[in-house]
Amino acid sequence: MGILLALLFILQIIGFMLLTLLYLKISKFNNLEKKQQRLMKEMDQSVLAYLEEIKEENDRLIHQLNQRSDAQVKQTTNSVPQEESIPEASEMPDRRPRLHPVPVHFALRSYQKTVAIEKNEKEKNAELPPKSLDDKEKAKQLYAEGKSIEDIARELNKGKTEIELIIKFD
Repeated sequence: MGILLALLFILQIIGFMLLTLLYLKISKFNNLEKKQQRLMKEMDQSVLAYLEEIKEENDRLIHQLNQRSDAQVKQTTNSVPQEESIPEASEMPDRRPRLHPVPVHFALRSYQKTVAIEKNEKEKNAELPPKSLDDKEKAKQLYAEGKSIEDIARELNKGKTEIELIIKFD
């Protein structure tokens, strides 16, 4: 009887130790998951900030290009001779050579053309009906939608193994 009580006591202690180890592992996993979520949020915020900076730079560039092209148009239309005056130090032209000078209006037109082309492509893609998919693409699409391999095989009249191979290797 005493041996049985000692054995039960030892088994109970072992059970508590196992429960404690399990609790520690679960808490480590939860902490790791929270840390990963926090890192993902930080990465998302960093990417969004970076994209916002790029957008602001593009807007600034377009604004500057528009100003320069407007100034060039005004300059060509108002080509009236002016009285010669002595330029101040701040008005002295920059004598440094420029590398690969590209007219601003060309850059502006090029940028605007690419934006217009992208918009046209998006509109064309939106207007076109979806193309008929081959069996591989249909299988991938149905699998992505959450259908089982058996359902996909039945719908496409293919073997289950063939569908598994398509999904696995593509």
